[in-house]
Amino acid sequence: MKKYCKVMLLILTIIFLSSCAGGGESEDIQMASLKDIDSIYIENGSIDIDVVSADIDELESYLHLYDNGPGIEMEEGEQKITIRLKNDITRLFKINRMPHLEVRIPTEFKGEIIVNGSSGSIVGKDLQTHNLQVNGKSGSVKLDFLHFHSEVHVTTTSGNVDISLNEDEPDATLLLKSNSGRRSVGIVLNDNQQSKKETKGTSGTGDYEVQLETSSGNISLK
Repeated sequence: MKKYCKVMLLILTIIFLSSCAGGGESEDIQMASLKDIDSIYIENGSIDIDVVSADIDELESYLHLYDNGPGIEMEEGEQKITIRLKNDITRLFKINRMPHLEVRIPTEFKGEIIVNGSSGSIVGKDLQTHNLQVNGKSGSVKLDFLHFHSEVHVTTTSGNVDISLNEDEPDATLLLKSNSGRRSVGIVLNDNQQSKKETKGTSGTGDYEVQLETSSGNISLK
């Protein structure tokens, strides 16, 4: 009983200190060269993230902060870069002041981009990627391609998936899987195969694989 009371007191103390902590808006900016880099790993956890393709020379990360918490941690390994946020347990109690991450990726980068999240939403803007993989849980995923020429693999547990390829006949081989969610496809498919849990088909030359999978979320592809 005493141990339980101590834990509750600690939690209440953290909540109180978090609510009292001041802090206006600020920004943590980090950049990195992609020379000899084949993979970009982005771990957004429970915060919202925008992934943007841009005509720039280096990888750019912008963390918009609304508290006094820690910023971006960028780690360079052998042929890969990992972007994550430094741990801060007090952010669990700052729902209205969670940071927002924006990662801008050069359009010339032809390697793989892997985004791992949990409850934070993942938004892709003006995408011109070549190999994009998104793994989420309850957060929504919305990807909007400016020029589609990419392998795309998205997996969520309960988050909705909304993909806009923005082409009438994209060169894609499609597989949409959902156990209980709805599936909507706004593209005319060749060899269309439909079952209770899957939608398959090809469009154009079928060069790129687009695989979207969720357990209970809805999937929209157009």
